[in-house]
Amino acid sequence: MKKVFAVLLFVALVSSSAFAAEGETVKLPDPEKSGGIPVIEAIAQRQSAGDFVDTELTLQEMSNLLWAAGGINRDNGKLTFATAMNTQDMVIFAFTKSGVFRYNPDGHSITKVADGDYRVLTGGQPFVAKAAVDLLYIQDTEKWPKGRPIPASDILNCGFAHAGLSMQNVYLFAASKGWGARTRMNFDREKLTELLGLTEKHNFTLMQCVGPKP
Repeated sequence: MKKVFAVLLFVALVSSSAFAAEGETVKLPDPEKSGGIPVIEAIAQRQSAGDFVDTELTLQEMSNLLWAAGGINRDNGKLTFATAMNTQDMVIFAFTKSGVFRYNPDGHSITKVADGDYRVLTGGQPFVAKAAVDLLYIQDTEKWPKGRPIPASDILNCGFAHAGLSMQNVYLFAASKGWGARTRMNFDREKLTELLGLTEKHNFTLMQCVGPKP
């Protein structure tokens, strides 16, 4: 009985709003890959939301959301969205009320990169600071093959395309949950660069609010 209680207590702590301490990596529960509404209905219901409920997701909901956004869905390590030459160059950061997390598709885990609520840095509109999660899509150009004459502008264009493909997954996931989602590109690049430790090898693309709506 004591062992059962200890396990339940551990699960409750891990599933708390904080998820992890700064710098800590937490393995997410396996994503739920069944249920929801048919894809064609999700497409019909897809829209950009104008308001959100200021809440936090459970660890399972975070797992499902991030896997839909850019998790591994095949044994060969490829993702839920396509990338040019399978570069897998998109780094997804999740801004929540309790902190900022980097999603790690390999291992399906999150690493807390900052404590505290930094959602306001991802946009000036009031609903941005209320969304349960603000996803920031950063392109890591180091993932691109070396020694090939690929123009920087082409790489950046691919980054925006990759972000768009991932974001559409999130839109459909949100529609299947009855949540809202909204794409944006007005955010504080300077402060975010410092907060996330980004370099000149990282390109900002887009961000996306997602979560329950009123």
